[in-house]
Amino acid sequence: MRGFILGVVITLVVLFAGAYFYATTGRFDPRAVGNTPSTFERRTANQSVDAWVDAHAPTQANPFQPTANNVMDGSMTYDKNCAFCHGNLKQPESPMHRKFYPSAPQLMTHIPDDPDGHVFYVIKYGIRYTGMPGWDGVLSDDDIWKTVLFIKNSGQMKDSAQQQK
Repeated sequence: MRGFILGVVITLVVLFAGAYFYATTGRFDPRAVGNTPSTFERRTANQSVDAWVDAHAPTQANPFQPTANNVMDGSMTYDKNCAFCHGNLKQPESPMHRKFYPSAPQLMTHIPDDPDGHVFYVIKYGIRYTGMPGWDGVLSDDDIWKTVLFIKNSGQMKDSAQQQK
């Protein structure tokens, strides 16, 4: 039995050492452009982010009502700080969309169905290794909440703009 356990431990050490060697000696392709995350990588990363945000995001409702002024304030903040990577109402898919690894979510075509507090948390603190910066200290909490309000209501704005044409 002791030999079996020793064999399992040695096998695990060799596997981890091999993975470390592969990742740290220039054999792992670090390019963002031209690479697509594997299903395993995407699923694992998304589950990790979702679990962390579920545990740490505020549970409060958005303190701002979706009035025209609040949504417009959020739109201006979004256009200035977010649209280059995440698209806007005029150009829903950003040219930078596939230049990130993983690709930057296009928030005007795929409006997040997460609670407002989760979107607020991601904007405020960012997501490591994705290119998504944390805006804490750059944008006020009010600006972030209004941006969330705009993102969540952007589908209605896009629909009404198309109906007016």
